[in-house]
Formats: sequence, C-alpha cells, structure tokens
Amino acid sequence: FTLIELLAVLVVLAIIMTIVVVSVSAVISNSEKNLSDIQKNIVEKGAKTYYLKEGTSETTCVSVQELLNKGYLEGKQVIDPETGDPMTGSVKITYSSNQYSYEYQDSACE
Repeated sequence: FTLIELLAVLVVLAIIMTIVVVSVSAVISNSEKNLSDIQKNIVEKGAKTYYLKEGTSETTCVSVQELLNKGYLEGKQVIDPETGDPMTGSVKITYSSNQYSYEYQDSACE
C-alpha cells in the first residue's frame, strides 16, 4: 500500500465516523425528549389520582413536591431527563366541557 491509499482509507473512515456520531447524537436527543414527555405524563397521572382522592373544588394546581410528599409519585424527586435537574413544576387542573384536564407546567403553582 502506498501512503496515498492509506490516507484515502483514513479519510473515508473519518467521514463514516462523522455520520455515525451525528446520527447517534440525534437518536439520544430524541430519546431524552421522549423520556421527558413520559415523565411529565406520569406526573400528570399522579396529579389526577391526587385530585380524585384529596382535591376540592378550589384545587386548580398541585406541585410536584406535594405529589411526592403525599406519596402520589415514587422516590424523593422526579428528574427531568432532558436537563438532569429535578422537576419543580406543577400540574394545572382545569375543568371545561364536563371534563377535567391535567397539564404539566414548568412553573410553580400560582
């Protein structure tokens, strides 16, 4: 093999590695977003259980910390996979058209 052939092989391998790294990082990013959405759905379901058992007509918001403290979520804290930080938001509970909706929000209860 000549030096030029070896360099050509190295360039081709570098191009292939670049494509692989970009593809894998995109997959990891999408996985973190999907896991974050799943985590938010779990918090919303915990809020729904909380509201059904303990809520009153005045309850319009419940914090993640309150759900953890009262045992409606497992663990000591809920971690957001996208940021790696504990989720400190809340779930807004609204009633319209004869049904309740539960929506996670990053801010605390107002």
